[in-house]
Parts: sequence; C-alpha cells; structure tokens
Amino acid sequence: MAMRALKLILAVSMASPLLAQTASDSIAAHAQAAQEAERRNDFPTAIREYDHLVHQLPRSVEMQSNLGVALYFDHQWTRSIEVLRKASALNPALLAPHLFSGLAWYQLAKPDAAAPELEKAVHLRSSDVIAHTWLGYTYVAQSRYKAASKQFEAVCRLAPDNIDAWYALGQSYLQIGKDATRELLAIAPDGGRAWELAGEQSQLQGDNKKALVDFQEANKRRPDIPELRKQIADMGGTAIADPISQTGRNSQEEALYREAHDAEQDARTAFEHVIQIDPNSYRAHQIMADALIAEQQNEKGIEEYRTVLQLKPDLPGIHEAVGNILVEAGKLPDALKEFQDEVQLQPRSATAHMNVGRVLLMMGDDESAGRSLADALKLDRPPLETYFLLGKLELRRNRYPAAIAALTHYLSTEKEASSAYYLLARAYRGTGDKEQMSRALQLYKKTSQDIEKRGLAQKDLARLADKNQIAEEAADPKAAALTGDNP
Repeated sequence: MAMRALKLILAVSMASPLLAQTASDSIAAHAQAAQEAERRNDFPTAIREYDHLVHQLPRSVEMQSNLGVALYFDHQWTRSIEVLRKASALNPALLAPHLFSGLAWYQLAKPDAAAPELEKAVHLRSSDVIAHTWLGYTYVAQSRYKAASKQFEAVCRLAPDNIDAWYALGQSYLQIGKDATRELLAIAPDGGRAWELAGEQSQLQGDNKKALVDFQEANKRRPDIPELRKQIADMGGTAIADPISQTGRNSQEEALYREAHDAEQDARTAFEHVIQIDPNSYRAHQIMADALIAEQQNEKGIEEYRTVLQLKPDLPGIHEAVGNILVEAGKLPDALKEFQDEVQLQPRSATAHMNVGRVLLMMGDDESAGRSLADALKLDRPPLETYFLLGKLELRRNRYPAAIAALTHYLSTEKEASSAYYLLARAYRGTGDKEQMSRALQLYKKTSQDIEKRGLAQKDLARLADKNQIAEEAADPKAAALTGDNP
C-alpha cells in the first residue's frame, strides 16, 4: 500500500513540470498569434487571442494593455477604455494605458475625459510626440488654445518636419489672437489699438486702401505710437506726430493688442514653415485656401480646398470650410452636400451635425433640421449657435415654451445678440406673456442700437469673428422675414 502511494506521488511530481511546460507553450503560441494578427492589422483576431491570454494571466499588465490597444484600433473605444483602466490600475506608471485611454476618449468626443489621461501620458514620457499632439487637439476641443499651443510647440521641437503640428500651432495662435481681439473690443471698442488691429486685418485681406484709412483713424486716437506712424508713412499717408501724448492709453488695452498682434505674427510664421517644409502638401494647399478666402477670392479658395481633398480625402474641416463659403453665396443644396460629407468624416462632431441642421433650416426642411440639431445636442460640447437655431425652429413650429428655453440658453452667453432677443419676443407673444415680450423687445432695440453705434473698426473685427452667423443671416430669406415684421 505504501509502495502504491509512493508511485502516485512520483507520478504527480513528474506530471507538474509537464503541465507547466504545456501551459507555457500555449501562452507563447497565443501571444505569437496575437502579434502576427496585429502586424496584419487583423485586430478582431488579435483581440480574441489577447482575450484568451488575459483570461489565463489576469494579473498581467502587459496583456491587459495589449488587449486595450487592440480594441482601440478595432474602434471598440468604450471597451478599450475599460480594459486599459484595469491595466493602469495594475501599473500606473505604464505609458500605453494612459495614452490610448486618452485617444479613445478623444475618439468618443469626450475631451474632458481625454485630457487627464493624455496629461499623464505626457508626464510619463515628455518626449512622446503622439501624446503631445493629441493633448494639443484635446485642448483645442476644450477651447483652451494657449494650452494647446504649448503642446504643438513641443511637437514642433521634437518633430520639426511635422507639417500637421505646425499647421495646428498656427491655428491655435489664430484663435488666441481672436480671443484677445474680442476682449480688446469689450474694453476699448473705439480705441486706437482696435483701429490698428482692423487695419492689420485689412492688410491681410489685401485691401491696403482700407488699411491706410484704419491706421489713420488709429493714429488720431493714439498719435504716440511710433510704429503706427511709420506704417502710415510707408503706405504713403500722413500721420499725426505726438510722441509725448498718451491719450486714451490703457495698460489692459496695450496688453490685449500686443497679444492679438503677436499671435497673428506667430501664426503667419508657423504657416510659412509648413510651406517651407513641403509646398505641395495638403496643409500648404489648405493654408493657401484659407488665405484666398480671407482675401474674399472664394472661387480660387474652393479650388484649393478641392486640391486638399484630392491629396487627403479624409481630412476633417475641409468640407465644412467649403460649405460655409457656399452658404455665404446662397448655394444651399451644394452647401448641404458638403456638410453631410463632413458628418460622414466626423460622425461625433456636434458642429458637423449643427451645420447640416443650419442649412436644412434655411432650406425650409424643418423636420430634417430638427433631427440634425437634436443629434448635435446629444454630443459633447455642441456649439452655442445650436440653441439659437433650435429656438428659431421651435418658433416656426409654434412650440413657444421650447423656443423660449432654447433662446434663453443662447442669450445667457450671447448677451448682445439682437436677433435672438427679437425671436424671443415673438415666442413670448405666442405664449401671451406681454410683460416678458416687452422686456425682450426692449433688449432687442437696445442691442440693435448698440450695434449701430459701434465704430467701423469694431464692426470689421466683429464681422471677422462671427463670419458664419453673418453668412447665415445674409443667405436665409426666412431670417430676414422674421426681423421684418412686428411681434
């Protein structure tokens, strides 16, 4: 009996190494199969193999991470985030889980969730170009343009031939300049620096005659600015020289002008760098198209955008840019096609869906417009204009409480939007609330008068900032009709 027990123990002790060897061989085979599938871009197969490995090795951070990355490339972003969260819990210092979690959140159009993960990735590896790049894009999605510019500056240092990074850097600088310009107009709408900025914008559009007029108006208000006097002289004009006077000088005005001016110059430098790197690239053609549109050479601009799409058909934002030009020209069916193409490229973009709704509303297809606007509002960070359009739509449908809710939300931020106050007055008339209707009408009249009283410099700069809204109102006969009758 003892001999039998000894034989059994011996058999078991001999089998254990064999079983371990067999399990190890199986794991190695699945790992190799997963890697080979990844090399073929066969991510469904890779996921099956990694699923098996994760089941066998649940505490393996490497297998959890690899599974999460494979899920990301298979566009299973929600599950990818879940798996990568487990990997980062096992090893918070591992780069891939934070990086690909951030990328997955970005693909899901959730920049607020993406930012912390990508920030961790940058912290873990400050030399990682991908982490800096997508953190920059995430900050852009959050409208944090100064933070975005820092990330793109890092990418340009790490990868100096990266034309996408240089282009994104230029765009970030432009947005910084626009934000500074809006602040400048808020504190000194008719000041010398506002006029100077208007002149600089006229120059960029190729209208030197108007630029000279703007610079001379700036000089009247600020004869103490030497570079302004030189600019006027170089353009053949006459300047007032008073280097001692500092009439109307304001430190905040000076700082905002300098920020807007420098951002514009930095943007130009970044765009010039793109063209130097590759003058035939899609980004170079995009820069040329943007410049032509700024100079109001719309047909040539559209031709350049078409070239961009030939070189890179899946580049976001190009169909949107063409669509906005076509809206301004009143070519609504053509604009609709461009905006729908943009939705195909960016199905999770609230702006893309809003643009479709905007044109459908202008074309009188209220039912389809409502669906597109609803789709926009379901997504992250819908543009504020979506609520204005929804208010207009609900007013047409005689759904007055819904119109009031949408327009009130819009006006909580856009407090000087006279057309929205007018629509709000009509909505209150529909509910029979004469007191609120009267209040909305008073605000409509006040904001309308404020707009009329704006200096030409302020109007020009505001027009540049709100070009899409102006294009819509100019091309929408129903909008014109709404502001032409009496509540």
